Amino acid sequence: MQVNTPLRRQVRRSVAAAIAAGAVFTLGACSGASDPAASPTTGTSESGAPAADAPTTLAIATNRAPSTFDPVGLATGNDALIWGSIYDTLFVIGPDGELVPHLATGYSYSDDGLELTVTLRDDLTFSDGTPATAAEYKATLEHIRDTAGAGQAMADTVASVEAADATTVVITFSANDPGFLFDLTSRVGIIAQPDKMADESYGLDPIGAGPYMLDAEKTQSGTQYVLIKRDDYWNADAYPFEEVTVRVIADATAIENSLRAGELDIAGVQAQTAPQFESSGDFTTTQLEAQSSLFLDIADRDGAIEPAFADLRVRQAINFALNRDGFVQAGGGVGQPAYQMDFPSTSGYDPALDSVYTYDVEKAKSLLAEAGYAEGFSIDMPSLVYTTSMEPAITQALADIGITVNWDSIPPQDTVQALLSGKYPVILWFASTLPDANQVQDFYAPAALLNPMHTTDPELDALLEQASKITDPAAGADIYKQINAFGVNNAWYAPLMFTGQTFAEAEGYKYVGTSAQQSVRIESYGVAG
Repeated sequence: MQVNTPLRRQVRRSVAAAIAAGAVFTLGACSGASDPAASPTTGTSESGAPAADAPTTLAIATNRAPSTFDPVGLATGNDALIWGSIYDTLFVIGPDGELVPHLATGYSYSDDGLELTVTLRDDLTFSDGTPATAAEYKATLEHIRDTAGAGQAMADTVASVEAADATTVVITFSANDPGFLFDLTSRVGIIAQPDKMADESYGLDPIGAGPYMLDAEKTQSGTQYVLIKRDDYWNADAYPFEEVTVRVIADATAIENSLRAGELDIAGVQAQTAPQFESSGDFTTTQLEAQSSLFLDIADRDGAIEPAFADLRVRQAINFALNRDGFVQAGGGVGQPAYQMDFPSTSGYDPALDSVYTYDVEKAKSLLAEAGYAEGFSIDMPSLVYTTSMEPAITQALADIGITVNWDSIPPQDTVQALLSGKYPVILWFASTLPDANQVQDFYAPAALLNPMHTTDPELDALLEQASKITDPAAGADIYKQINAFGVNNAWYAPLMFTGQTFAEAEGYKYVGTSAQQSVRIESYGVAG
C-alpha cells in the first residue's frame, strides 16, 4: 500500500509551518474575531478601475530576509511574500481554501491518480519579455527535483515531466501524492528561465513570470526589497500597487513603531496593542481567526517510551484535562478553543467533534485511575524555541491530573532531531492552516513528522488508502472527516487552540487575506473602498 510521501517532505513543510505559526503566537498577535468578507473591498470603482484616490504604493514588513531567490532554495512562510510576487505559482489558495488557477487554467488526473495534466495560460511571459511555456515549467520542476535544496522534497514523487505542447504539462508520479496539487501553490509551482536558473546570479536578481519584478537598484539585501509592477502581466489590473516595499524588521514592537511613524501601511500587530490601533482613529483593523493551531502531539500511542500512553483512556484523560478557554486567555485573551486537528476552513472539519472532550479534571482523573495510573507518572517533553510561553500552562494542566512534566531545553537547530529522536512521548507543536490532503500527510501517515513513532492502525490505514486516491479535493470531504474523527476518538492529539492575527491598516489600505489562505501573498494586501 503506497500512501506515504517521503519523510523529508513532511519534515521540511511541517517545521517551516510550525516556526511560522509559532512566531505569530509568541508575538501575541492572535485573534479570535471573524474573517473579512468573502468578497473583500479592493478599492475599485463601479467600472472596475482603481478609485481615483486609491494609493498606488505599499510598504509592508517581514520578520526575516529571504535567504535566496534561487528556485531550488526558496523558503516557505514569509519568504513567499516576495518570491511569490516575482515568480507567481500555477495555482493559489482562494479565500475559502479552494484551489484557484493563476499561471495555470486548470488540471486533470488520470483514473489511478498517478498522472497529473496541468494546462497553462497561453499568454505568460517572463519579466524580460520572453515566453513562459510548458517547456520552461518542465525544466523548472526537473531542476528543483534533481538539485539539492529546500524545494527538492516537494518533488520527491515526481517520476517524469513532459511538455505535451506549449501549454500542457504532464506530470507522472511514482506513488499517489494528492498533496502535490496544493504544493503547486508553493515553490514547485513556479516557472523560471531554464537557461539562467542554474547561474549563481539568478538567486540574487531573479527573472520570473509573476506580477512584479525585483528593483535591484532600490533593493538593499537583508534590509528592504522593492518590487515594481509589471504592466504586461496577464492579470495586471488585479494588482493596485505600482511599487511595493518590503522592509525587514525582526522585532514586533519595531514593526508597530514603524506603522505608527507612517513607514509601513499594513502590518500584523500584537494582541495587547491591537486595541490601541483600533481606538486611535488613524488605523482600521482586520482580524483573522484559526490561522494556525497549537496542540499536544501524543506521539507515543503504542507506549514505547511511557507504557501508559498505549491505553486510550490515558490519552483521553489528557484531552479532558485541558481548559482550552484558559489557553486562549494565556495567548493574549483572543483566539479560538480547538477540539479537533482540522481547521474550520477545511472540508474535514466537523463541528460535532467539538463536544467529544470538555474541560473535566475529575473525569480525567477517573480515566487515569481506571487505566491503573491513579498515582500519575512523569514524562519528558522538548522545550522548543517557540513553546516556552505556553509551557507553564501545560505543566499545570497535566499536574492537576497527576502527570509531571520535565522540560528538556532544545536548541533551535535541533528541533527536527528532537522530534524524530523517539525520546519524547508528548510534543507541544504549532501548525499553520493546511489543505486537507497535506494535513493528512503531515499528521497521520506512518512516515509523517507528527507521527514520529510511526504508529499504524488498520482502520486508519484503510482511510489513508482511500485518501491517497482522491483527485478532486471537493469530493474528499467524507474521507477527510473520517480521518479527523479517528484522530479525535483515538486521542492521537490533544488540540489546544486555533490562533489568528490582527492587521492594522493605515488610511486607504485593507488586508484582504483570509484564514484559509495559509501562505502570505502580495494578493492579501489591497486598498480600502
